[in-house]
Amino acid sequence: MRVVRMLVTIISLISIVYRYKAKIINVMASIPFLRRNSIRIAMQVPFLRNKFMQSIFPKK
Repeated sequence: MRVVRMLVTIISLISIVYRYKAKIINVMASIPFLRRNSIRIAMQVPFLRNKFMQSIFPKK
């Protein structure tokens, strides 16, 4: 019974985050502390870092 309740909770949280992802991102972008930390974490992921750098400094 605990496992079922845990699975339902996790699936519910995932669906809520997926449904309101744009609003969540807007809130994170409006708070300087959260924006700074989310950028710092994103820059540690090689794929995201490369995408950011390519958009900022395009190859000629």
